[in-house]
Amino acid sequence: MGSSYLEYRGSGFWVRDYQAEVWLYLLAQEAEQAAAAHGWLTEARDDWHMQATAGFMGCVSSCLDEHLAGAPDRVAVVLDLSERVLQRLRDWSPAVPKDLVNSFGTGGEQETFDADLSTGPLLACGRAFVSLLRGEFPPDHAGWAR
Repeated sequence: MGSSYLEYRGSGFWVRDYQAEVWLYLLAQEAEQAAAAHGWLTEARDDWHMQATAGFMGCVSSCLDEHLAGAPDRVAVVLDLSERVLQRLRDWSPAVPKDLVNSFGTGGEQETFDADLSTGPLLACGRAFVSLLRGEFPPDHAGWAR
């Protein structure tokens, strides 16, 4: 099981690949609804979906510096999308049913979950992602999502 570092503006956090993949898959789903209103979001959505489903062992990236370019309006959009994803995860709590999470296709063709997926680690990833977007991590932060 690989680990990936999600970063933005010189800070970031570590998560297991499956956490990043499921988070980015759900973020891409939420972005689907808003992409028409924000042209830049279409490219971000497509990239997040690819990052979630390609099976990049140890190299999953949200590419936030590229997609947000430090623009406060873009950060605000992704924060809103992130809050929606967090709510979806809370609604599924304590676990995402395995048939549902396997339908996402995260991790590449060979990856499947053999049990329901606990929402705890996914919520930790999401909370860290929101903190990262808000600039709440100190420079050069490189801890694990909690």
